[in-house]
Amino acid sequence: MPQDTRPAKSGARRFVWLAVGIAVLGLAWTAGWHFVADRIETRLPGSLQQLAGREARAECANADIRGFPFRFGLFCDGISYSSARSGMRAEGGALRSAAQFYRPNHIVSELDGPVSFSGNAGEGRIDWQSLQSSMRVTPRGLDRGSIESRKISFDLDSRALSSRVGLRAERLTAHARKNGPDADIAIYAEGVGGSPLDQVAFDRLTLEATLPGRAALLDAPFRGPQGAFDLDLHRFLAEFDESTSLEISGPIRVDEVRRISGDINVTVRNQENLAALAARLDPQYAELIGNVAPMLGALDTVAGDDAITVPLTIRENAVSMGFIPLGRLPAF
Repeated sequence: MPQDTRPAKSGARRFVWLAVGIAVLGLAWTAGWHFVADRIETRLPGSLQQLAGREARAECANADIRGFPFRFGLFCDGISYSSARSGMRAEGGALRSAAQFYRPNHIVSELDGPVSFSGNAGEGRIDWQSLQSSMRVTPRGLDRGSIESRKISFDLDSRALSSRVGLRAERLTAHARKNGPDADIAIYAEGVGGSPLDQVAFDRLTLEATLPGRAALLDAPFRGPQGAFDLDLHRFLAEFDESTSLEISGPIRVDEVRRISGDINVTVRNQENLAALAARLDPQYAELIGNVAPMLGALDTVAGDDAITVPLTIRENAVSMGFIPLGRLPAF
């Protein structure tokens, strides 16, 4: 009989050690998770200051780290930003974010609207039904990121504008990434309308471009391009309906005073309808298209499709088709 009880005692002993091991591992994991969470909370003010930059301040109201046991997520009741240099101030709704413990640099988040902002240049408000983001971060800033929103609206009022701007989009997505020394950007919008586009709506808007040598734009603190910069415009496409669109592509340079120069290709589909749509915005646009239209067919560089593609030259905002001057682009 004693020999028969040995296997049972050995099995029970192994089960006890296994249970003890699981308990110790659980306690160690819990202690480790809370240690990391405390470090994140402790470093949060410094991280926000890095994002905001000098003479600016970013805040996360009632910050809390959640997600135990397998995630780390920053939750805020509201976010805000202020800059003494620019006079800009912005306030937004609640923020919820999460990152898996095995991939802490990949962060997904959701932000509640609206975001209101004001500054020396004017004031405005951005609101949405939903806004989500996905980011892959590095110690220096952003490696790549995406934002997707539904039913988003932009309202802006400024002394520099002749009237208040109020744009709406059913869906808007934006992407940015470092591509070696360059920065790639892409923006896609659907169902775009609003003021000053009261008489014109877009089915879709597409922007795909590269900023050569500007990967540092994705480093914190985030700032727009300073001074002159180049832009490889892969595609800007405005689709008004199934048959009418305007597409622009080509290299562009923007100088220190924001004048544009470049050699671009412009592709027009259904030029008659496009001229009618332009007339709703400004009769001068329709007159310009009407003056150019008779020449477009003869200068079409892509045969065999239902569109007309012509090269345009821009020199410090002055637009020409070959030796024929067409006008000037507005300053921005």
